[in-house]
Formats: sequence, C-alpha cells, structure tokens
Amino acid sequence: KQWYQRRVAITPGFAPLPVTTRGQNFHINTDPKNEKLLYCSGPAVIVRDLKNPTECYTYTEHSAAPTAACFAPSGFYVCSGDMHGKVRVWDTTQETHIIKYEGQVLGGGIKDICWSPDSKRILVAGKGRDSRTHCFMWDTGTSCGSLHGHGKDVNAVAHSPARPYRAVTASEDFHCVFHTGVPYKYEKNITVHKNFVNSVRYSPTGASFCTVSSDRRALLHDGKTGELIGELKGEGGTAHNGGVMAVSYNLAGTQLMTASADKTVKLWDAETQELVTTFTLGKDVEHQQLGGLWAGDYLLSVAMSGNINYLDPNSGTITRTLKGHQKSIETMEVSGNKIVTASFEGRTTYWDSESGDAEYFTGAGHKNKVIDMKISNDTLITADIEQKVLRTSLSSSVMGDDTSTLPSQLSHIAAHADTGLEVYTCEKEILLFKNGAQISSTPVTYEPRGCAIAPSGTVLVVGAKEPKLYIYDIEGDTITQRQDLDLTAPLTEITFSPDGAWLGAGSTGRNPLLLNVTNSYKPTIHCWSAQSKLVSCHFSPDSRYLALGGVDSNIMVCDTTTPMDSPIKILRAHPLGTISRVRWLNNNTIVSTGSDMQVRQWTINA
Repeated sequence: KQWYQRRVAITPGFAPLPVTTRGQNFHINTDPKNEKLLYCSGPAVIVRDLKNPTECYTYTEHSAAPTAACFAPSGFYVCSGDMHGKVRVWDTTQETHIIKYEGQVLGGGIKDICWSPDSKRILVAGKGRDSRTHCFMWDTGTSCGSLHGHGKDVNAVAHSPARPYRAVTASEDFHCVFHTGVPYKYEKNITVHKNFVNSVRYSPTGASFCTVSSDRRALLHDGKTGELIGELKGEGGTAHNGGVMAVSYNLAGTQLMTASADKTVKLWDAETQELVTTFTLGKDVEHQQLGGLWAGDYLLSVAMSGNINYLDPNSGTITRTLKGHQKSIETMEVSGNKIVTASFEGRTTYWDSESGDAEYFTGAGHKNKVIDMKISNDTLITADIEQKVLRTSLSSSVMGDDTSTLPSQLSHIAAHADTGLEVYTCEKEILLFKNGAQISSTPVTYEPRGCAIAPSGTVLVVGAKEPKLYIYDIEGDTITQRQDLDLTAPLTEITFSPDGAWLGAGSTGRNPLLLNVTNSYKPTIHCWSAQSKLVSCHFSPDSRYLALGGVDSNIMVCDTTTPMDSPIKILRAHPLGTISRVRWLNNNTIVSTGSDMQVRQWTINA
C-alpha cells in the first residue's frame, strides 16, 4: 500500500455514462448540498461532482449490477440496490466506503430508492413475486411498515419531506398507491393514469407530489391527502407528445421539470400549472429523454444515448453535455493530449485529457465491436468485427469517407506514420496496405495474433498462436520472413519502443516478453510477473518504461534499465473488469481503459 501510494497518483478520470434502456425511465439523484450527481452504470455506482464532472469516484462492492442509488438526507450514507434485489448502505465520508448494512429486500431488481427525511428509514421499489416494495430501518434492516398494493413492477417511490410522513409508489399496473406512516400502511389507490406510471416525486415543501406516465400526462396531487389537484397540459392537451419518463422540482417547489420520450424537457409553474420553457434535445431515437433532475442550480436530463445534458432554465439552452461510453471500451489510442476510444457497440469517442470533454466521431461509423485501432499522423485507422476498416481524419472526426473491407476476421493492426504502411493480421494471411490501398497479401500457415512495425519501417513482427514470434523484412510491397522464435505462451499485443531498441509484448501466460532488438532479438531476463493474461502493453515515449495491463485488473510499469527490480504495480486499476488498453500520454502519465467503461489516468512518480 505504501509503495503504491508513493509511486502512483490517480489523475482525473472519465466516468461511464448511465446505461439506459429504451422505454424505461432512468433515475438519477443528488446529495443534500446539490454538489454531487449519483447514478448507476454497469457494475458500479458513480458519484460525480456537478461542477467538475472529472472529479468522481465509483462504488464497486455489489455482487450484481447496481440499478438504483440514493443519498441519505444527512449526506453521510448512500443506499444502493442491485438487479438481484439486494441493498447496501455505505459511508460516503471515507475512501474505503465502509458498509453499514447489507440485506436482501426484494426478489427482483430494485428500480428506485428513497430515504425518510430523518435519514432513519429506507423505502425501495422494484421487481418481485410476492413483494415489489419494502421499507426498513437503515441500520438494522427491521421492517417499518408495509407498502403493498401493486400487481406489477413498481417503477418509483417518493417520501414526503416533512411530517406528517407520507409515501407514494408508482407502478406498471397504471396505479399509484398512497401510504401514511410511520409505520407505513396503505391509505388509497390512485387510478387516474391510463398507462405505466414511470416516476413520482414530492415537492420540497411537501405541499404536492407529481406523477408522470407513459400516457403522456403529468398530474399534481395534494401532498397530505393524495387528492388530484391539477394537470400539466401543453398544446396537445397533455404534458408531452410522448411518454413522460421523469419529474423533478426545484428547491423552492415553485417550478418542476418533466422529461419525455418525445425528446423534450419542459419546465412548468407549479402554482399556475402553465408551461414556462421547452427544451428540444434532438430528433433521433437516441435523443429520447429518460431521466431528469433539478439539483439546486443544475438542471439535468439523461438521454437514451446516455448523454447527460446541463440545461439553463433562464436562457432555455444546453450549456454542457457529458458524453462517453455505455458499453465496455475495447480499444484506445493517444495523440498529443487527445485520447481516442472505441467501445463494444462501435461508438468512437475522442477526449481532451486535461478537461475531460468528450465528443463523438460522426458520419457512417462502426455499428459493431471495434477490434483494434491505430493512429498514423492525422489518420485514425479502426477495424470492427465485420471486417470493416475506416480511416478517419482526426481534424474532421467524420467517419465513413475512406473504407476498406478485409477478407477474413482481423486480429490486430500495425501502422507506420513515415511510410504510410498499414498491416492487418487476418486468419491465415497478412495484408499490407500503403496510403489506404492494399499492395500485397501474404498467406501464412499459422494463426496470427499481435503485430508491430519497427520505428525504421523495415521490420514487421507477428505473433502466432503456436506460440511463436515471426520476424519479417519489409521490402517494397512485400514481406519476407527472416526468422522465427519459439515462445512459452502465445502473445497478445506487441509493441516496439520508440527508439527501436526493445520489443515488448503481453502474453496469455503470466510473464511479459522483452526482447533486445539490438542484440538479435535476444530475450531479456526479468522478474516481472502478472496474475493472469496480459492484454495490452506500451512503451513510454523515452523508451524506458513498459506498461502492461490485463485480465487481473492491475497495471504493471516495468523499468527496462533494471529488469531484475520489481515493477511498479497499480492494483485494481479497473477493479470490475479486464483492462483493454494501456497507453502512455507522456513520460509520466498512463491512460488505461477497460470493460468497466471507464477511462483512467495515472501519474507515475519514478
């Protein structure tokens, strides 16, 4: 632990986006001070700073994917629930996030969570057979009443902000149930909606609560009795032209926002029930708004694409959009201060390493898993599982203008900026391209794996499943085999050091490969060892350090000048997923990506 803290420091990381599902609302929450944004994404609970979203941390202790989370009104604890119906109450004030309570509360996934205003009771809603709601004491798990009354999944639950305590649940059975407490008990059934009721939220004053539904309506009810007191209506006679997915009040309770699948967010006056502002956030399906939150000065909405929009209620404009990934990041490269990533569904994104701002590549991009990418000068070369190759100018970021199709499944790409060469290792053949056009195809008898071109541009190395390493001379438009080396395990990613003196590679075994190129590719004896398969490797710009990452979720930083010294290890760099790529941003900073959808940066104090 001391060694780790002394040699490595984590710098701003880029959190994943909410993982959304079309037609289902997505709940996001904030802390009592309205400074943090809380949501679930894949295997983790994400807590981001609203002012500076690169300041974030993740909670990764759930055994199943978390689906809902909520801060206690005290701000000291978070209750999060997962897809198996288990909740965990954990501390937010310490880095270790000590657990206070864990228990199985529902038989299915949890959809929403809320606390009583005194931070003593927790109410959960979701899926199950016998029970779809539960209320319990936060520290002991003791039941504090009954929230029964629904026949289908419960989408949301809300609690009054002050006494007398009231609780409302909203369900896919088209009903809301009004409860009194404590202990909580059934009071009445609210049957005014004609479709799924997606969300319910109380006004901060407790005077009213609002229910929103897929029937396009948003209804206001008395906070103490549950009686219907009004309806928010637009030009078409309903609140929106599509299902209403989320609702949230401002701090004063004078206005509320609604987010809809019609790709709009609307602001309403809570007293007059008149429309104040409409935000139109796009025209495509991915622009459907599935979540929303009014957190102090921040008005937020969540699109089906996962994008988090910051809205200005005064000007009616979008002031900022948080972008990123919703699925595992498969590959990554760096160019200057830019980081380029591509994910399982084909989304290609470039990030500013300092500000964390992200933008998507546009045009006819990939629609499936991106297997590998390389950057050659200003050109990004990407290839997907459908054997489609795209060459995209980094300055324009428009994909689809320059494409190629490979004859068989790709393993890896190698590129050389000075000569314009591109190498694609496919099934039983190696393809050589120059300036985007194929110039040769070399059949091979082995199954190629990783590949790399030497900085000189005259040597190509290719790993094989056997396991072996094949070394080729590049002569004009052809490649000629020079030698082959027997290995102890098949290689994964292969890389040359920038000065051409070293060849490094990850392997399916526990030990990385380090060859001295200037000494006829002689293996260098070292004491570096991982716990499992190494997936990615990369040399620092000064050629001194070799960074490796893999299945064990750790990053090793190996010093080539002292191969018998223990490497610097970044333990649990991506604790819930395989590390897909490691790259040096500069001589002191490593960028890593993984199946946890996160981009992280690490400063090495050598």
